[in-house]
Amino acid sequence: MQRIKFEVELISNQVYNCHCSLFQKKHGAAFAAQALADGKTLKFIQGEDKLKDYFSGGGWRAFCSQCGSKLMNYAEDKTQYLSIAISCIDTKFKLKPVANLCIESKQSWCQLSKDIPAYEGIPKEILEG
Repeated sequence: MQRIKFEVELISNQVYNCHCSLFQKKHGAAFAAQALADGKTLKFIQGEDKLKDYFSGGGWRAFCSQCGSKLMNYAEDKTQYLSIAISCIDTKFKLKPVANLCIESKQSWCQLSKDIPAYEGIPKEILEG
């Protein structure tokens, strides 16, 4: 049962697979697929009171306090930076990852797609949006 529901406008061509060791630990996976979103459009439909967040490094990480699902990362001002975990998006969407980031930390057994570029770290143009 979904306890938290929200709507947000995803930013076209801004979906990334991040292989950094921090995301591996926080998501419990080899990488995290994240979609950048317009923080001004974030609207909670239900369960905002169940949302818990944790300050980690350079920003906040939000999760469901009932089931522990990772939902989003954001800056203090969500209009500056908001990324949504692809795994928590219910609706069908046509966005797909456009790059693999932080591949210097990727798991040795993880095979990268040759269809999208791969970067060590996060390129400046992505950071500056």
